[in-house]
Amino acid sequence: MKKLLLTLLVLTAGMAAQAQEKRDTTVIKNADKVTIVTSDSLQRIVVEGVKDNSAYYYQNTIELRDSNYVKSKCERKGKQKHSFDFDLAVGWAAPTNVPSGMSFAPFSSWEWTLGIRYKYQPKGKLQTYSVGLWFNWHRYALSTDKMFVKGSTIATTGQPVSGNAQSVVGLADYPTGASNKSSNISVFSFSVPLLFTQRFGHKCPWRLTVGPVINFNVKGRLNSEYELGDNTFDVSTKGLEYRPVTIDFMGVVKYKEIGLYFKYSPMSVLKTDMGPQFHALSFGVFL
Repeated sequence: MKKLLLTLLVLTAGMAAQAQEKRDTTVIKNADKVTIVTSDSLQRIVVEGVKDNSAYYYQNTIELRDSNYVKSKCERKGKQKHSFDFDLAVGWAAPTNVPSGMSFAPFSSWEWTLGIRYKYQPKGKLQTYSVGLWFNWHRYALSTDKMFVKGSTIATTGQPVSGNAQSVVGLADYPTGASNKSSNISVFSFSVPLLFTQRFGHKCPWRLTVGPVINFNVKGRLNSEYELGDNTFDVSTKGLEYRPVTIDFMGVVKYKEIGLYFKYSPMSVLKTDMGPQFHALSFGVFL
């Protein structure tokens, strides 16, 4: 009888131990990254990301004590991600819808962007939403044998214009005999990008970003340079009647941390009747 009771006690203890072991079993499938760190007294297992949930996090710490252990476990099945990105872009602009008798040099017309963005990614999703503050500088250079001037009373169409004649931007001939000629219009602005990013998989390095960019233009000027005889002339003109706010539409294709951007600017830099009206297409490198 005593032997029977002892056998029942052993079986009961064994079943309880098995039940306890089963309750402590964690099964993780398709882990993105598993790290195991073992020291003299501790062993730590960390799992980061699983299929369809890159935010998954699991940590299990085992304290080794003479074949016994004390375990500490942490598991997060996903959380919202908040982060910041620093952006740098350099590209070239090709003005479109240009008035007759006027043309630009695409690879002499360029732009740069520098700024920061706040990014929000919902839990376990492949989409990211971002808003930021950028500093932009655009330079549109003429390729014709003309230079930008301010104070012209006739626009490039040859028709009289309204408004303050001293602020109208037009074209004029360089002095006779001038060489090494260049003329451009430059605009500096603060910009607010409102962007949406789509990743193509939790492990896929490719992503697509699209959205509008609102530009608050704060400074514009004309720059013309030429040589005449032994003299070099550098003429800079401020006080342009540019639009205070313009909107661009931007797309970025990115592989890991390197990307290419494309942007369309449907609004002219200068106000209507205050200078030549043109749009712009631009492309370049986005980091």
